Amino acid sequence: MKKIPPFPLVPVLVSALLAVSLHAQPAMPPGAADATAGRDAADLVEFDRKAALSKELGATHMVITEGIPLATWELDEADPYPAWYVHHASLLKIFPPPEVQPYVNTEYAARVSAILEKRCEILRKYGLKAVWNANEPAVLPEAFFTEYPELRGPRIDQPNRSRKAHFAPSVDEPATLRMYRESMQLLLKHCPEVELFNWVTTDAGSGFDWAPSLYPGINGNSNYKDRPMADRVSGFLINAQQAASDAGHPIEINLNPIAPRQWMIPTFSPEVLQAIVRLLPRGLAVEGREGPDGRSFAGGGTGGAGGQAFYPVVGIVVPSMDGGGGRSGEAAEGAPARVVIDLGDPTTVDFNYRLLKATRGAPMRTLLERVTTLRAFAAGEVGEEQADNLMEVWSELNDVERNLNILNFGGMLRFGHVLNRWVTRPMVPFPEELTAAEQKDYRQFLFQAKGDEQAADLVDIQAMRMYEGWGAKLLFQRTIELCMPQMRAALGRVERIRDTAKDDAARKQWDLTGKRLQAVIYLLQSADDMVAYQAQLDRVKSLGAKPEADPVLGVQSGWDRTDLMEIARKEIDTMVNLKRLLESTNDPILDLAPTPAEETIMRLGPNVAAQLKHKIDIMNAHWRDYDALFTEPNP
Repeated sequence: MKKIPPFPLVPVLVSALLAVSLHAQPAMPPGAADATAGRDAADLVEFDRKAALSKELGATHMVITEGIPLATWELDEADPYPAWYVHHASLLKIFPPPEVQPYVNTEYAARVSAILEKRCEILRKYGLKAVWNANEPAVLPEAFFTEYPELRGPRIDQPNRSRKAHFAPSVDEPATLRMYRESMQLLLKHCPEVELFNWVTTDAGSGFDWAPSLYPGINGNSNYKDRPMADRVSGFLINAQQAASDAGHPIEINLNPIAPRQWMIPTFSPEVLQAIVRLLPRGLAVEGREGPDGRSFAGGGTGGAGGQAFYPVVGIVVPSMDGGGGRSGEAAEGAPARVVIDLGDPTTVDFNYRLLKATRGAPMRTLLERVTTLRAFAAGEVGEEQADNLMEVWSELNDVERNLNILNFGGMLRFGHVLNRWVTRPMVPFPEELTAAEQKDYRQFLFQAKGDEQAADLVDIQAMRMYEGWGAKLLFQRTIELCMPQMRAALGRVERIRDTAKDDAARKQWDLTGKRLQAVIYLLQSADDMVAYQAQLDRVKSLGAKPEADPVLGVQSGWDRTDLMEIARKEIDTMVNLKRLLESTNDPILDLAPTPAEETIMRLGPNVAAQLKHKIDIMNAHWRDYDALFTEPNP
């Protein structure tokens, strides 16, 4: 086996040249480089605006890794799994040490490191510190482990959502720790404002050797199987902190494993967590417990309104009337040690700024205090006459979010309409018979690693099938039944606010809000259609009944035939309405990639309206396919 020397001997320039050679990207079309540079410049302008607003609101820190360019060089046409981690700020891939450089895309690393460096310059201007969010220890390319097999750590992919095995490095190996030290010091050299690291582990391309929660099952480097988990995790965190200290930049780190659902195994048992924390010095924490005594770690996060349940619809902001909001991680004496403010994406920044400014310092402990404070804010937004209407909108949308959480195995609209492309895939009785041309808008973007049979199933999302069967259909339908009246009521109130607005700008803004709420209604209807259609289709096919070749006069359409075709027609009409809605404005309604080349499993493309037309046309072209399932009526 090839051993890594204790100190890097590979010249950086040679490694960089090798990296460009091994991971060369297709030649950019004319103007692409200018477009990329322009987008990066616009991103910095927006970052500057958010930094200024955050500072005004009392922030002390700001996340710099949010919204960085995707590491598209990691995407694999033969495997959907990398889509889960290409958006993460992996330390070894953005600031690669010499051994890693030949196996990553250095053009990408240079672009992202330059963006991060400029973001830190902006923070310096406002006297803010930086927060680095990522998943660690992070997956590395297979070619790296082929060259350095002794550094192969745990397999970290989810076997039912991947077609290839993916591995993170073993942090028990001294050479791995050295590489992390070098990366950390490179990062802090370029971005000295970084003071706090929030690392997630055991999810989306990350994990520790021999953690019981690893998706493929407990596994790792056999040489270190008997090493206590407490030593492994504490050693990794202490190594990173010491590297920063040696470079003259004290840092703090909070490591959080993915929160386990009922069917999952926790990454760290209570006993292991306690053992890890006891080995940590001040400034290092696991699951929010700082070493060595387990005190609460001062994370300092606070944010504006919710609305994540409505993605891929953008710009919907929902102030919460529930308790537990506001800043977290205050020091023991009550003074906030850090304040990190989340203003959201460009469609929500202005609203969240106004909300946080209006509620800053206001009493929000009890329901009455929260309602009183939000009512005063609502009056400032729409005037005293419409303030109660706006409060009702927020209350109704809060209820919808709460109801949709019942279906949350991952945000339902996101998993269904984006990862499973409900919004653009046609609903037909024999999807496996669709041609490549008919599948072109959706098949390559399905997060489906199993194959064509599973990909043809509308409710098989990442091999979970959480909405499968007639009982699931009824529960799903009931949830949508609860949400729809509230969504329509909220839309009606928003339209009344729009119609009474005193100026054109306000009318335009509330009209756009109404369009976004209407888009959610269409997506909810479509989701209900998809689950109901698959449940009926599965039921009919399981019966194995053969249609009559020559039905006698008087045969009526069976209830299941009528039901299935009615669902399909409802879906067509819903998509016609959604297409018309999207084409009614140039303002963003859905989160769309800026170019077709940047459409991914995780993000819809800019040509959704055309894709909807294609979906509608395909469904209308396949009405006679139902004749292979049912006896044709002959009234």
